[in-house]
Amino acid sequence: MTIVMSAMQYKLNEHPRGTVLWFSSLQWFIFMMANVITVPIVLGHALGLGEVDTALYMSRTLLLCGAIGLLQVLFGHRFPIIEGPAGMWWGVIVVLLDMHLRAGGDALLLLRELEMGLGVGALVFLLLGVFRLLPHIKFLFTPIVTGAFLILLAIQMSKSILSGVLGIGFEGSTVVVPKIALLSLLLIGLTVGLMVKGRGLIKSMAVLIGLAAGWGVYAVLGMLHMPEAAAPAFELPQLLPFGPPVWNTGVVVTCVLTSVILLSNLIASVQVFAEAAEEPAPGKLYSRGSVMTGAGTLAAGLFGTAPAVPLTAAASLVSLTGIASRLPFLLASAEMMVLGLFPAVGQLLSTIPQPVGYAVLFTVFGQLLGFGLKDIKRLALTQRELFIIGFTLLTGGGLMFLPSEVWAELPSLATYILGNGLIVGVVLAILLEHVVFREAKQSPSSSASQSAEANEKEGS
Repeated sequence: MTIVMSAMQYKLNEHPRGTVLWFSSLQWFIFMMANVITVPIVLGHALGLGEVDTALYMSRTLLLCGAIGLLQVLFGHRFPIIEGPAGMWWGVIVVLLDMHLRAGGDALLLLRELEMGLGVGALVFLLLGVFRLLPHIKFLFTPIVTGAFLILLAIQMSKSILSGVLGIGFEGSTVVVPKIALLSLLLIGLTVGLMVKGRGLIKSMAVLIGLAAGWGVYAVLGMLHMPEAAAPAFELPQLLPFGPPVWNTGVVVTCVLTSVILLSNLIASVQVFAEAAEEPAPGKLYSRGSVMTGAGTLAAGLFGTAPAVPLTAAASLVSLTGIASRLPFLLASAEMMVLGLFPAVGQLLSTIPQPVGYAVLFTVFGQLLGFGLKDIKRLALTQRELFIIGFTLLTGGGLMFLPSEVWAELPSLATYILGNGLIVGVVLAILLEHVVFREAKQSPSSSASQSAEANEKEGS
């Protein structure tokens, strides 16, 4: 008789006590911070928010991510999976902002349109969860689709990230700042070194260590921009902080398509965590998780933040520690929620220089690009698959280089869709894979689990 030993010291329903409980909850809290704080820093800068508004934006993000993570454990997929701002949402918001500014609009109007767009996009998750349809559409997200998505996402964000790394836009600069570029290069080297050579928790905390190191170097060199106006010490989040929602069909459709594409992230996160924690993942968990993700997306629209999604990075921490217990995660989520009620803390975090955030994101998106290539590598690369990949990347990538003015004669909805190469590319990949070049026998089994690793840094 063979006895199979579990690698988990504490299963989901088991409760560590004393020092183990304290340290495991601290690990979760630090891990959450590493996966949450970068995007608000960069987005606040991109949206042109003032010092206090950026602090409030950071605080609302912390509160939202903590709250959704807690609700997912209690009522959603029931797994301790970190919620963090999705890299794809960040990319979509930056692209929409660029289109708005080129058309003579402003960031404030876009933020109000996003309030409406996120509310409608949330319906995708809510309806799929309520009617338990999510397990039936997993087959759409094959390695071709997820691989093309990750490659296009990295390409689309490369201009913004590289500009930030080189210091363009920092303190109003319109040219490359050699000093900033050198510091960014050193910071990228440190972060990549920790990701490649680090072990255990050090490797998992590479992003947080990189942020802290960059923050410290800028402080020593006297290059930190300290806020002139103080954020309130304590404040409840404001509903619709940028004003009442505004309907823009292009923004709404973009948000709906983005929500559909991010279904693969939810599926992969639940699957890979279930495997790491040695727990079953029945279909109802996906449905409940979809409902909570929809609630989180709706809350992001109401409170003016980037939506949070489950991050598969949580599985790596559980694998390293052997602690899958829900209790430490619940405590860490509650701590993050409380932290989000103190904008003064958010203002302190928002002093992390933008080039530091971009340097860390450079390593993250470089890894994402590699994950996309790894997804493609899993394929047999038949003539059919080469056509799908080639058409998708050529079309999606090509659209990214076209100026928005070329769509001036088309309706505004077409401008928003065709102006976003990422959205067009992923939709094209799905159509080519499942409709145009559909194989004679299509397996309903999802390959999202195969591409779970590719989504590991999606919320960073």
